[in-house]
Formats: sequence, structure tokens, C-alpha cells
Amino acid sequence: MLKRDSESQWSFPGYAKVQVAIRALQLGEPQRSILNALTWQEFEEFVASVLIFHEYQVLHRFRFSTHRRFEIDIIANHKPKLLCIDCKQFGVRLGKTSALRSASEEQLIRTQALADNFARFQTDLGCLDWQHVLLIPMLVTMLQEDIQFHERIPIVPAAHLNAFLLEFEKQLDSLCYVRPGSGRQQRLV
Repeated sequence: MLKRDSESQWSFPGYAKVQVAIRALQLGEPQRSILNALTWQEFEEFVASVLIFHEYQVLHRFRFSTHRRFEIDIIANHKPKLLCIDCKQFGVRLGKTSALRSASEEQLIRTQALADNFARFQTDLGCLDWQHVLLIPMLVTMLQEDIQFHERIPIVPAAHLNAFLLEFEKQLDSLCYVRPGSGRQQRLV
């Protein structure tokens, strides 16, 4: 699990570092110090691990083209929901709130593009036989932010993702979603 880089330096190759980060958070280590140590790829793996724990099927870096190219960092499916997640590893800096608002608006655009072309990607998304599908845009951030929703799009700190997923069903009525082919955001009812 450990790899020696030099006389005094060790590293965790591949997925092991993500597992160590998850365990350290479980043991109460400060989220900032743990999550700051992850690369953006490892941060996405961290988010995916939490989703898999909650029995979601996960696709990484889902790329598709319509009139332009799109990429969604993580698509997590749990019938009838597809969570379309953008992972944001912003460090401490000014303007994060406005950057998160912009990122959530961009995530909605990506989610709408996927919904508009859903029939082309149903097999790739693992939901070929689903009669009803809700595509839900969301952001997962590295740090706790002042903003929790923008336009009903959840902005979830990674360290709180587990709690968010445990309460997810209770929050459905307040979230933005897109139905395949509708091209418009709607409110869950």
C-alpha cells in the first residue's frame, strides 16, 4: 500500500491514497488537511467511493458530444435518478461563491445537454430499461462553503457527502432536475 519515494518520503500509489483519506476522515482528522492532499483525480475517486458505498453505480469522466463537447466528472445512477456531479477542488481564495454559482449553472447546461440526447447514451449510462429518469445536477466541493444551493442545484462539501446522501430522499422536493427530452429544468414533486 505504501511506496517509498526517497529516504524520507513515502507515497500511496493509486486508489490506496483515497482509502487512507476516507479512513482518516472517519477517524476525525480535519477535512481540509486530508482533502488538500488529494489530486483532482483522487478527489473524484474519493467522491465516487462515497457514492459506491451508497450503492450507486458510478461512471467517471463521462464525455459526450452534441453541438459541442461535454464532460461530466461523475454520473452516479440509482434508479430512477442520475446524479450528474461536477467535482470542484477550489482552494482558499476570494470569489469562490460566485465561481460556485457559475459552476452550478454550467453543470445544469451539461445535464440538460445529456437529457436532450439521453436516448443515444442510455446503454452507456446503465439505464436502458428505465421508464422514468431524473437527471439531477450537483456540485461536490472540497471545502465547506457558505453557499449550499444555487438555483436548487446542491453544492455539497465532500466531507458531508455521506450525510447528504443519507438525507437525499427527504431533499428531493427542493432539488432541480431534468427529464430526458424535456430540455428544461423542473422541480421535483
